[in-house]
Amino acid sequence: MRYADPDLCPDCRSDLPHGVRTCPTCDLPVRHALAIELFATLTRADALVARLRSLSDQATAPTPAPPAAAPAPTPTRAPAMAGTAGAPVPAGPAAPPPPPPPPGAARPSAAPGPAPAPDPVRSGFGVSAVPKILLSLGALCLLIAAIVFLAVSWSVLGVGGRTAVLLTLTAAATGGALLLNRFRLRIAAESMSVVALGMLGLDVIGAHAAGWFGDSSTGWAFAAGGAVMALGGTGLALPRFADGPRLVAPQVFVGVGYLIGWGGLLAALDHQLLVGHLLVALGAGITLVSRTALPVRAWSVGIATSLVWVVTALAGLGLAFSEPTLRDLWVDGGTGWSLLASATALLAPGLVTRKRELLVGGGSFGALLVTIALVAPTVDESARVAGIVTLAATALWVATYRLLPPTVRLVATAPAAIGSLALLAFDAVAGSVALARVADLGSERSFGVLLDHPEPVTEPLLVVPSVLVPLAFLAFLMPKRGDCPAAPWWQAGAVAGGVAAVTTLASYDVALVVVVAALGLVAGGTLVLALVSSGERQTGLGLVALGLGAGAVVLALPSLAVLAVGSAILVAIALVAHLAGRTTTVRTVAAVTLSPALATLVWTAGLAGEIDARWLGYPVLALLGLLAIVRPRLEVELPALVVGVLAVPPAILSAADMGGSLALHLVVVGALLSASALVHESRRDLVWAAVPVFALASWVWFSDRGVTDPEPYTLPIAVALAMLGLVHLRRNPDAGTELALLPGLLLGTVPSLLWVLGDPLSLRALLLGAACLVLTIAGAALRWSAPLLVGSVVGAVVVVREIGPYAADVPQWVWIGLAGALLTTVGITWERRLLEIRNAVGMLGRLR
Repeated sequence: MRYADPDLCPDCRSDLPHGVRTCPTCDLPVRHALAIELFATLTRADALVARLRSLSDQATAPTPAPPAAAPAPTPTRAPAMAGTAGAPVPAGPAAPPPPPPPPGAARPSAAPGPAPAPDPVRSGFGVSAVPKILLSLGALCLLIAAIVFLAVSWSVLGVGGRTAVLLTLTAAATGGALLLNRFRLRIAAESMSVVALGMLGLDVIGAHAAGWFGDSSTGWAFAAGGAVMALGGTGLALPRFADGPRLVAPQVFVGVGYLIGWGGLLAALDHQLLVGHLLVALGAGITLVSRTALPVRAWSVGIATSLVWVVTALAGLGLAFSEPTLRDLWVDGGTGWSLLASATALLAPGLVTRKRELLVGGGSFGALLVTIALVAPTVDESARVAGIVTLAATALWVATYRLLPPTVRLVATAPAAIGSLALLAFDAVAGSVALARVADLGSERSFGVLLDHPEPVTEPLLVVPSVLVPLAFLAFLMPKRGDCPAAPWWQAGAVAGGVAAVTTLASYDVALVVVVAALGLVAGGTLVLALVSSGERQTGLGLVALGLGAGAVVLALPSLAVLAVGSAILVAIALVAHLAGRTTTVRTVAAVTLSPALATLVWTAGLAGEIDARWLGYPVLALLGLLAIVRPRLEVELPALVVGVLAVPPAILSAADMGGSLALHLVVVGALLSASALVHESRRDLVWAAVPVFALASWVWFSDRGVTDPEPYTLPIAVALAMLGLVHLRRNPDAGTELALLPGLLLGTVPSLLWVLGDPLSLRALLLGAACLVLTIAGAALRWSAPLLVGSVVGAVVVVREIGPYAADVPQWVWIGLAGALLTTVGITWERRLLEIRNAVGMLGRLR
């Protein structure tokens, strides 16, 4: 056991909850300076006990005998008296005890010993938790037993018997709780007090069942039961024996009885708001009176009162909006006065505790309730009136927030915040209606299509101020720093106001192209604001500008002609942002946006101009390729490639001659790849992609024309590859010919060789043989392995194939003899090489 235990009260040794200032059992202040000094003293006592325990352990442990030392002087014995033994007398005079250390001087430390063992870590339930659990279960069992006994014997006992049983059990439980508290059996007293209060509730239920309440409703019985429970809890909590702590459970049940009584009054009476305000006043008074003597009751009733206030205020708000006329609010129903009373009640905690933060916070929510009470009658009017009143009230509170001193500025926060949310809800409704007007147009409409339905729900002219007022409030809420100018807020206001103006415009019967052009102007203005800014602000505004441009494209979907206008707006914004943007994010996003916007512009403009779709793939490819050539960056080239793959096939499929159209598109792609490789040194490798594209174009064209010979398909690309290989060898004299020339030579000879194998006696065989002869001689003269290898191997195959038609005229023994000679020659050569290897190994073995 430890003397210093932060989890236990030093007086009554009961458990201490975390963060409390006084012990809930004995009301001992545990945060006082004396309590801290007491804890330090108890900690010192624990250390001394540990040292004493270690000394005791050392004394009982066996120790080895000390080494022999010089004999100590033998003490002389005094003369023995008759019948007594002599007592030893020290050899010298006794030394006086050392003087005590002066006050404040450090005391000499004790002899060093082993450090005390650390306190074991407590785990599981504490010792005091066991009786709590047992007594809680016991109290529950007693209550259930009483209920079951009364249910079983209720019909047998008469009125007198019932009354006697209930009163006896209640008196026994009450007396037991007080007696147990008298003998400081705290946990048992708490449990028995719960049983006593439960029996009080059963008494009220029994009285109601016996007809003691007359013809009154059950609500009055519950109200009486709650009142009895609250009074009984107070009665059990008041006694305090020998300065001991008061019972806690009865104080908690005061709040429970308060809520039960409130529920009973609500069921018995039809005046919900009046009952709520009366009980709030009663609860506030009880809380105020109990703050010092019964703090637990103060907290219990305070929480219950807060719950009653919340329910009453919400009920008042519901009635205010369900019956929003002036007469219902202020004359017949009195809901407005109820909201004022709820607002006034919020000031009470701050006034009583004299805490400015609590007073200002209550005033803020009170101002919100008063504002709702004043604005609620407009709900019964038109949406225009409701919007105007809400806007005026919110603007007034935002201005009040700005003008008030910072210490009391919180008063205007709640009404300004809720009003701002209401205005944003109005804006959301207006925006949804505007989008519905656009979506209702359908598709395939003319350039001058009008937005004519549905009709707007709110007042369109209020959209712009309904956006700017919440934005101003947000700007006022943000903490001000010396290095933070106000530019971001007026820029955000300009962009938000512009979008709101477009929403207002879309709420009237105007042409769709006007709305799209207006949104394009807002996007352009946002881009200008981005370009004059820097850093993260430029990034944010630039992305917003690109988003607004994309929004213009989405709005223009119902009409191809208007869609071309929206695409042109997006192309212009993306191009300017990519060229003039100073942040990587803006330039990259703009570059990715350019290609799809450009392809959309070409397609929509062409279709709107009634141009045949088969001709639209060429300008798309040309513009995308030109864009990639002018801006040779991956963020431009990759989107151009993807968009080209997606945007060109519809044009090819719509052509009458799809093969010829595909071949021509491939020629355009190859030309663009070649142009990029010629213009930019970093894109020289695109030639390797251009050559196969050209070859594929030629193959498609030949296949479309019915050409079956391989040379028209293979020789162009073979010649191109060979030329590229020669250029590579000229630039890199040390490079090998295998990598540079072998692909082109194989492509130019092997397909023709396959045809020669099927028809050896042909002009193709003669030309292929002559070409192989030229390659062999040139390779030998230039010492290039690739043409020498291709010419000799392919030429040998051609020559051997030329013998084929005459092979049947040669006797079989000639072929057998040739095979034998060949095998013999190979065998002799193999054996000779083995002999040479063995001789070399022998010479190496004889070396020293």
